[in-house]
Amino acid sequence: MSAIVGLFGCGVLVLAVVATLLRLQRFPPGARIAVMLAGAFAVFAPFGDLSGAAFVRGVTGDLSMTTLVLAGAACVARLTGRTVIEPRELRALCWLVAAAAAFLYPFALGWTRFDSYALGYGSIGFVTVLLLVTLAAWRLRRNVVVLVVVFAALAYCIGAYDSRNLWDYLIDPLAALYALVWLLPDARRRSREVAATRTGAA
Repeated sequence: MSAIVGLFGCGVLVLAVVATLLRLQRFPPGARIAVMLAGAFAVFAPFGDLSGAAFVRGVTGDLSMTTLVLAGAACVARLTGRTVIEPRELRALCWLVAAAAAFLYPFALGWTRFDSYALGYGSIGFVTVLLLVTLAAWRLRRNVVVLVVVFAALAYCIGAYDSRNLWDYLIDPLAALYALVWLLPDARRRSREVAATRTGAA
């Protein structure tokens, strides 16, 4: 199962990147489908010893549910031409991913005596905080956050990956990088809007 889920996730990621770079939503509907099918064949079909998805998996490792949800949403959006994740939901997800990355990676690298990565091995406190965040996201209608956590929990419960650490199902460096890249322009834009509002009020 680990190999199947891992290869599928990496293949979806490659398709999402290609569809985004090609701006697939500008193509006619029939052409979008043809390009995605051709891309799927190129990614999953073996060439020599490895397929494209297997090569990517060898570089990135197994992807978190955050990355899979974002990649899947990108594929659907480029294929249908419709927004799948609303900006407010994407903003909430990116802030949470950025906060999780700031909490996880510096400590996990051994810069302090506290090992935040170890919390993923069944810490009741960690699971409780995750449950509270999920309930708050559901209450605020940030459904993509709920979806990511539910997918991560299900994948963890069925052992979709070899890892038995819940962090690996929730976040990975690609998701953290995406969150930072998305948040920086958004933060600058919002700061300009606030500055313009204050100027107008003055």
